[in-house]
Amino acid sequence: PTTMAQGSVLPTARHECRDLPHLLIMAPMKRPAAASGSTAKKGRTADPNLEKYHQIAAAVQAADGFPGEMLKLVASTVKVGLQTPKDVRHGYAEQCLGMVQEVLKAASGVREKVAGLESKVAASDEEKAAREAAVGAAVGEVTQKTEVQDAAKAKLAAGNDESAKAKAALQAAETEQKAGDEALVAAADRKAKLEAVFGGDYALIKETTDAKLLKSFLRGSKGFGFDAQLMSAAESTFAKPAGERGMFDNLVTKELDIAFSAAVAAAEELLSQGEPPKAERAAKVEAAGVEAGAKAEAEAAVKEEFVAAQKALGEATAQRKGAEKAAKDFGPELAAAKKELTAANKELMECEATLATFAELRERTTPPPPAPEPEAPPADAEEEAAPEDAAMAPAAGEAEAAAAQPVA
Repeated sequence: PTTMAQGSVLPTARHECRDLPHLLIMAPMKRPAAASGSTAKKGRTADPNLEKYHQIAAAVQAADGFPGEMLKLVASTVKVGLQTPKDVRHGYAEQCLGMVQEVLKAASGVREKVAGLESKVAASDEEKAAREAAVGAAVGEVTQKTEVQDAAKAKLAAGNDESAKAKAALQAAETEQKAGDEALVAAADRKAKLEAVFGGDYALIKETTDAKLLKSFLRGSKGFGFDAQLMSAAESTFAKPAGERGMFDNLVTKELDIAFSAAVAAAEELLSQGEPPKAERAAKVEAAGVEAGAKAEAEAAVKEEFVAAQKALGEATAQRKGAEKAAKDFGPELAAAKKELTAANKELMECEATLATFAELRERTTPPPPAPEPEAPPADAEEEAAPEDAAMAPAAGEAEAAAAQPVA
């Protein structure tokens, strides 16, 4: 079965409801006995309840919560069911009127709506005060969140400044380290080249004669800062075969050995003296890096705090605006609720009036036949009574006259 509002049930099949008006009209009905003494048929008169049938049917069709087609079919049975008194009404008609009653009762459910609106209007003062209090609380919350944001903003500015200073100190330490270490790097490179040439081309050229080897030695020795005359003499000496070199050539070789040794020793001395400052510069860079990292972390933390404060302030501001809007809308909302309550009360009265009319028509029974008129006396009896009345008239007159005489 198709379930409707208020737990009612309409017919399940289309034809069951479609044929109801026809069934009601065609169903056999009891007829009251003809009044005795009637000698002629009385003419048909218009049903005085016709307008009421129409109103009830319209209320059924306007009901909410039911299928429209079903309401239309149920409404079509109103007139057929109600125009017959209850004592002669067919069972089918009673079933249909039961469905009509269910629909009308469901339509009168507007009573709940009225109760809700009445409660809303009755609590309007409390609601207004609550909304105004909400505005005050929201304003206070915005003030508090603004203070928190301002404090977070100040901390963020300080954190940014400290982080920037730490980064600058790290950059300065790294620059100083690079500049100080460049001399040591150059000294290390010079020492390595000196040792490579001394143990490589120079060692070979002292034992043999080779133009390419000599050229490589001379090219590799440039930049060592050796005496130019010594290098010129060395070129002449090493161009000779080893067996043809004399005392001067041996002297040139000895001077070159001394020059190489002195240059390597100077580089070693520079590297040795530069190690402490180098270590100091490295430590300074490391410390500056640690400080810069700590300041960067602190900066990130206060930035996160500031973002959270901004978000909280935004939410509080939105709540304040919402509370202010709710307070502003209270007046129009209350007016609308009162207007809606008036309309709902009118609708409820109409529904209850319709339901009362329906109940009255549904319970009405066939009125009793009119009482018979008394029969007229026969003509002979009238004639006999007339002389009697005439004889009694003088006697009555005499009695009245005697009563009027004064008492002696």
